[in-house]
Amino acid sequence: MPIPKKIHYCWLSGDPLPEDLQKCLRTWQAKMPDYELVLWDKNKFAVDSVPYVAEACRVKKWAFAADYIRLHALHAEGGIYLDSDVVVCKSFDNFLNYGFFSALEYVPNVAEKRATRRLLNADGSLKKEGIYMVPGLGIQAAIMGAQKGHPYLRDCLSWYEKQHFILPDGSYNTKLIAPTIYAAMAIKYGFRFVRETQYLAENMVILAPNILASNSYKLLSQDTYAVHVCQGSWLTKNPLLSYLRRSNLLRKILGKMPLLSIDEIIQGDFRQGQQ
Repeated sequence: MPIPKKIHYCWLSGDPLPEDLQKCLRTWQAKMPDYELVLWDKNKFAVDSVPYVAEACRVKKWAFAADYIRLHALHAEGGIYLDSDVVVCKSFDNFLNYGFFSALEYVPNVAEKRATRRLLNADGSLKKEGIYMVPGLGIQAAIMGAQKGHPYLRDCLSWYEKQHFILPDGSYNTKLIAPTIYAAMAIKYGFRFVRETQYLAENMVILAPNILASNSYKLLSQDTYAVHVCQGSWLTKNPLLSYLRRSNLLRKILGKMPLLSIDEIIQGDFRQGQQ
């Protein structure tokens, strides 16, 4: 049974969707006009049904609540999940015959600076068992698709269902982020931390990081199907801090990679630069 032509997305705050994100959604409709868009908000999902989600919503940490809801949406209905700041460059029709698909999330400067290789064996497997942050590497959480009821999704959901977002000391459970958790749950299916397409058990595929890409000139190519723009709305609600975080001048000073804007990605500037 192929993955159904549904695109799920979350918007939990109740605020109007900003124009930049509306631009992203329009690329979904332009590239995949025959796909149904399914909004997951507080009317669609009972946020109080899962303690982790309820607690994240209570303190308005919407992105962390969505880490569970996206898994639930795919497990319950099947389809494709996209963060609202994803630009689609090509139709996903080629991926619909898999049981589950996503891509390796690769942040080159983080992986290089944090000496990620020290945590891995030569084949990309972890040297130690358990859930470990592998700096710069994980499974792309912003773009994924699955058949209804896929067992990998059930594994991921079960992890969250044992967690609390607000810890006993009042701090938030943010140390392990979704790409790390999703990667840890995929290890039993054969996942390794390598920058190549991997075909796993249960008809899963983890694509190379340039196929479903994070926002990086080093990753984007003619082969890119979608780009997570990495607006990072979960990091701060302060407009000035948000602007500074995305300032390429400041990123250059700090030794970080420049980010493309939504408009640059939509216009295909990264492809033009490679010609």
